[in-house]
Amino acid sequence: MDNSATFGTFLIEFMMDVALLAGVPLAVATASGLLIAFFQAITQIQDQTLSQTVKIAAIVVVLLAFGSFLTAPLLTSTTTLFDDFHRIVR
Repeated sequence: MDNSATFGTFLIEFMMDVALLAGVPLAVATASGLLIAFFQAITQIQDQTLSQTVKIAAIVVVLLAFGSFLTAPLLTSTTTLFDDFHRIVR
């Protein structure tokens, strides 16, 4: 088996897992920031820490609620990498 193809496959799999792990909290933070921005524009509240506080709280809630589901693919990929390491380095 071609080692570069195997390494490339593992690399793409890890990149997709990391994108999933980082993308979900990022999407939630973006959506909550957008909602707070609309709320601030409507009510004319000019507090800049409000949106940051809500974003941080939203990220914490997402990671606490769905952290195990988000990290499971990355842990599976890591286990697979360590199990197949001898085949990759040949």
